[in-house]
Amino acid sequence: MPEAATEGRPGSAPRTEVEFATSGHTGTPVSWWRGADQLAYEAALVTDLLVGEVDHVVNFAPTRHLFGHLFGEVLPRTRGVDVHHAWRHAVTDVPPLRSGARTLLVCLPSAWPLLRRLLPALGALPRVVALHSTAAAPQAAKDVVHALRGTGFTAHALLGSTETGAVAHRPVAPAGTDDGPWRLLPDVALVPEPAATPAADAAADAVQPLHVISPRIGRRHDLPAPPDSWRTADLIRRRAPREFDHLGRASRLVKANGVRVWLDAVEAALAGALPGLDVTCLPVPDGVRGEHYEIYCATPGRHGDAAVAGPRLVRRTLARLLPGVPGPRTVHLVDRIPRSAVGKVRIPELRTPERAPAPRPAAPRETAPRATAPRVPELGTSA
Repeated sequence: MPEAATEGRPGSAPRTEVEFATSGHTGTPVSWWRGADQLAYEAALVTDLLVGEVDHVVNFAPTRHLFGHLFGEVLPRTRGVDVHHAWRHAVTDVPPLRSGARTLLVCLPSAWPLLRRLLPALGALPRVVALHSTAAAPQAAKDVVHALRGTGFTAHALLGSTETGAVAHRPVAPAGTDDGPWRLLPDVALVPEPAATPAADAAADAVQPLHVISPRIGRRHDLPAPPDSWRTADLIRRRAPREFDHLGRASRLVKANGVRVWLDAVEAALAGALPGLDVTCLPVPDGVRGEHYEIYCATPGRHGDAAVAGPRLVRRTLARLLPGVPGPRTVHLVDRIPRSAVGKVRIPELRTPERAPAPRPAAPRETAPRATAPRVPELGTSA
């Protein structure tokens, strides 16, 4: 793998750009453009580092999103590998697995319950690598890894965004074990925070934004060229120069009644205790406390505990699982929680369903590039 990035050749031919949009998780989607050479570079970098040789790709991620485009379109095209686009089929449809094929699974959270039903077939393959992105690996993913220990199956999670591409990776650990820290990809570096001192960086409780330098940052639609660095909405705690713990998005941390509440932890606790419950937490301003949070629950067509998950049960469950965490200001019962194709909650639509945004186009759009096409390093040899 390259130790330093090498810029593209000056005066090279114009490159085609592809448009990708942010999820609309917190507002209107924003378009980001990426050069074809950027896309090829990232697909090769991740494949060489984490995947290796591939004979067959099963892609669960829509190709209009960066993750699905990289490993469901760019990788198969550049490596001459056949691909099955499972995202075009019902989530319960069993994808074809080829006997004897080294297989790449491009996974979203919704893919793992199906893979859990395919354990014998996956375990019989010589080698299977699952790449997971867009959200924390669910319990079903850890169950699959646990069940397939000792076979040719491995799983890796990627951390990144539409703006930055992939920035870090870590293995998906078996159920009952910790996934460990995130490790930066070889061409990514963290930007030191101006207010941070060496002593503060070394402190066990030092928290900072995830601010990265990378040659793969996209070009926002209103900018002439990609920025040199990008600060995401994520919060991290450094473990080592190139390793960190991901604490969550800054918008997912609230201080209710003087107590820090990670909304991701609240969601995970409720979803694990009440199977079938679709739940999300939203931060809200509070006139007395300054800030608080509310819970939205949907159980359409469900059975079991989640079918009767009213506000009282939700509060009791949360108090039992996370003692000391303040309960929500309100628990809303809704028919459904609107989500994007990759599972992210559409917050504006959840709060004001009558103002739901129009859907995005079904596929990335290509156009001739502007004069200032992004310069991308040439791919070196991976270790």
